[in-house]
Parts: sequence; C-alpha cells; structure tokens
Amino acid sequence: MTAQSSLQLKVMDTMVWPLLSSISSLPLFHCVGAGLLSTWVLHKKPLRGDIALVIESICLIGTFVAHYLRHDVGALVSLQYATSRIAYHLLTIAFATVAYRLSPLHPLYCFPGPIIHRITSLALLYVVYTGKRHLIIDGLHKKYGKFVRTGPNTLSINSHNAVSPIYASSQAWDKSDAYNPARTQGQGLFFIRDKIQHDARRRFWAKAFTPQALDLYKPYIENRTCQLENCIDERRDLRGVVDLGECIRHWSYDVMGDLTFGGSSRLELMRDGDPSGLVASGQLATVVFEVLGEAPSLFDVLWYLPISANIRRLELLAERLLVARDQDANAVPNDIASHLLGMHSKVPRMSFVDCRLDSLFAIQAGSDTTSGVLTLLFFLLIRNKTAYKFLQTELDEAFPHPDDLVGDRALAGLPYLSAVVNESLRLGTPFPGLPRVAPSMGAIIDDVHIPGGTIVGVPAFAQETSEENFSPDPFAFRPERWLPGGLGPGSKARKDAIMSFSFGAFGCLGRNLALQELRAVTAHLVLNFNMDFPPSFDQDAFTEGIMNMRSTIFTYPLRVEAKPRMRWHCSESLVI
Repeated sequence: MTAQSSLQLKVMDTMVWPLLSSISSLPLFHCVGAGLLSTWVLHKKPLRGDIALVIESICLIGTFVAHYLRHDVGALVSLQYATSRIAYHLLTIAFATVAYRLSPLHPLYCFPGPIIHRITSLALLYVVYTGKRHLIIDGLHKKYGKFVRTGPNTLSINSHNAVSPIYASSQAWDKSDAYNPARTQGQGLFFIRDKIQHDARRRFWAKAFTPQALDLYKPYIENRTCQLENCIDERRDLRGVVDLGECIRHWSYDVMGDLTFGGSSRLELMRDGDPSGLVASGQLATVVFEVLGEAPSLFDVLWYLPISANIRRLELLAERLLVARDQDANAVPNDIASHLLGMHSKVPRMSFVDCRLDSLFAIQAGSDTTSGVLTLLFFLLIRNKTAYKFLQTELDEAFPHPDDLVGDRALAGLPYLSAVVNESLRLGTPFPGLPRVAPSMGAIIDDVHIPGGTIVGVPAFAQETSEENFSPDPFAFRPERWLPGGLGPGSKARKDAIMSFSFGAFGCLGRNLALQELRAVTAHLVLNFNMDFPPSFDQDAFTEGIMNMRSTIFTYPLRVEAKPRMRWHCSESLVI
C-alpha cells in the first residue's frame, strides 16, 4: 500500500466516515434544534429565496448520500429518511416563525389585523392576485381603523398625515423589497430602492421632462391622437360599435414608442394591431411583478420558471428598440432614449443593460397607466351623460371652427376638462400602498410609533375615496367638485390627497406629460364623437371586471357606439 493510499484511508476513518455516520443518524431533536437556529439566523440576515432553496437541496442530497453509504438499505429508504429530516427542519422554521409573528415579542404585535395576515405574506399576495386589493384593504381599514397590519412586517396607514413623512418630505423613506425585480439584469430607475441612488439615476431622466422637452413632445402626441380618431372610425363595426379600450391601449403604446425612441420606434399598434401580444405581455409582466413583490423570496425561486417569460420578452423588445435607436444617425434627437443614452450631456452614459431596463419602464409605465385612466375616464363620462354634454359644450365653445388647433395650452385652461381629468385620476388610479421602509430608529405618525424596518404604505384608493378628503359622495363621479364652489357649502376636494403620481423623491417625473396626454385624448374624442353604450353593454359587468394589480386590466371590454360629429376628421395638417 502506498503512502498516499494510507493517507486517504486515514482521512476516511478519522473524518469522512464519522461525519457521514453522524449525518446518517440524525436524531429528530437535532433537526428541530437546527431549525430553531436557522430561524434565528434568517431573522437576523434573510437569504434570497433561490439561495435558500439551493442550501436545502444540498442538505437533502448530503443526508441522502450519507444514509445510503452508511446503512445497508435501498435508495428509497434513504430518500425517505433524508426527506423526513429536511421536513422536520423546515417545519420547525415554519412553526417558530409563526409563533414569533403572533407573539408579544413581535414589534407589530399591538397593531390590529387579520390573523392570517400576521402569519404570512402569502395572504397579501393572494389579495393582490384577486385584483381587488384596493377594495379589500379599504374594507380592512373600515373594520380595524387607521392602522392595519396587512403582513408579518407590513402596515397599511390610512391617514393623510402619513403622506408627507413617508413620501413627500426630504427625509422620505426608501422603497421596500417589493420593488426587487428578482434576477432581472440591470438596475432601472423604478426598481432602485435607495433614495440617494435613485436621485443619482433620476438626473438622467430629469432633462427628458423639462418644460422645453415636453414642448418638443407635443407633435408626437398630437399626431398620434389624430391617428386615434381615425383608428376608432376605421374599427367601428356596421352598428358603429368599437372596442374603445383596445384603441386607447394601442394609442398609448404608439405614443410612448415615439416619445421613447423617436423615429426609430417600430411600434404601430393602431395601424397593425397587436399580433405579438405586446399589450397583454406588458400587463402580465406587471401583474407578476406586483403579485410576487409581496413575497420576494418566492419571486426569487419562481423567476427560473416560465412565469417570468413575459418579462424576458419585454426585455428583448426593449433591447431591440434601444439598439435601433442608438444606431440611427437620422433619429430626431428629442426623445427619452437620447437622454438615457447621454446624447445631450457630457456625463458618461448609463450602461446598456440599465438603459434597456429604463426604456422598457418608460414604455410600459407610460402607456399602461395612461391608457387605464383614459379607459375608466370614458366609461365614467359616457355613463354620466350630463357630464359628457357639459364637457362637449365647453370644448365646442373653446374650438368653434373646424380649423381651430386643439393645443395643450388652450386645453389646460378649460376648467371642466381639468375637473374631468382630476376626478378620473381620483377614481382611476387605485394603486397599492406604494410600500416604503421605516428608518432604523422608527418614526412617529399620528402619535403612533412605527418600529424601524417596518414596511408601510398609505392606500391610495382609501385616501382618494375618504370623506375626510372628498365629500360629499366620495365614491361618485362628480367633476363639479373641482370647480369653484365645489359641491356646495362644506364640500371637500383635497387635491394633494390624489396619489396617482406619488410624491417627493420617488414621485413620477412624467406627471405633466401624462396630464397633457389625458387632456389631448379626452378633448379630441369628445369633440369629434358622440359616444354611448350599445344596448348589450353591461355596466355592472364592466365595473366588476376591473382588476387592479398596478396594471389596470379590464376583463370586460369597453365597447361603445362612436358616432362621428359634423365637425372634422383630424389629419396631420392639424399637428402643432
């Protein structure tokens, strides 16, 4: 026997076999002890879900191999043994975690909320999945009060006083892990959780939304809005009925393609339809992000499954469009991509993967949110015939002649149009609680101490339909509440309670652009069409079919009778 062979045997006898022997005969109480230790470690330093899965898998395989090699039994018996040990380990972690979350030792113990929400974040994940989160959370506040524990470490705070310290102040809180896009490459503006890092990235975006830049975008918006009128006219069936929601969604993608990539954009949904399912892919990707954002560890695991296919598809589209824009020497240099690519600055450009993610966000966020508000705006406006006629009269008086240019400067000065837009934003953007993380030292809100590290959010829908902010009839579509005198003595319409664009450091840079788009589309369509619901349209089914998961999905199509008025058909000659 060689010296090397002798050394190998010695190592096997003194180290390997004793280790295998101990692993292959683990008492159950050792598994429980390991589970308690793991619970403590994970509480102090959480692991990514995919990494935790890999570790547990290695433990399972190691236990199986050790038992199989040390005992004269079959592979099935060894697999059962290994599985039982890992199961006891995981069950211990689960029971210990639940016990802690329900115990007085938990920092959120004193806050009320459903028991299932205290135990697991999967409860809130399911609430988001239903598409009725805004209604469910509002109901929880009506039951439990201003502060509701909606997750193991999550609070919903239905208080206008919470908006400033959490979102709008100079000390606004960082975003939570709900904004973690799993294994997506790059770091986009929307996904940056640290306020300081977000401010640095925001500088690349800021110049794309100055008043001067917005003026340069107006021709794009006007041209596409003219095309929308023709699109509606062409897609009407023999009875004059058209899926208005689909037309608006296609318009919004075409517009954001122009604004993001200028003349390099290949998005022509109003002309060609959407054979590749771009709109549906964008919405599904947003839904996946929003639902699984409530359980980031689960998102880390599911990322490797086909569930992330829509996100990957959008990334490839953004990459293709960004490459075309970067290589297009003849592109008009007045688009969002030109700022992201550093074409107007001496500052080094962003990395390509970051540009790709940001351009993807520009198209998806800019199109999906605007089209959702517009779809609900026209539903509410058509249902309220008095409001529709009042707005149409205001627009007719402002633009009495066929050759009048319907410019944004004139539209911004129309009080009832602004009232309709404000009221639609109030009722049409029931976003989630925009989750933020309380600073390490905690904070005081409405005389209540919020423990450091708690994930908090102010529910937009609850604030936007609260009688403290909007009364009377907070759930009703009443544009008059925004006019001088409101709805009468004592009525309320608190504009800073509308959370459509958030506030402060993380607030939406595209706010003024979105308002410009909302005014333009609303004015053009009301000027040029008389709209009504066809006899077969079910208003209750439409309302019930509204699903809000950051993306607003309308499962019941907004089909309307669109009758052209005796005015004019918009053409490119009317572009300003």
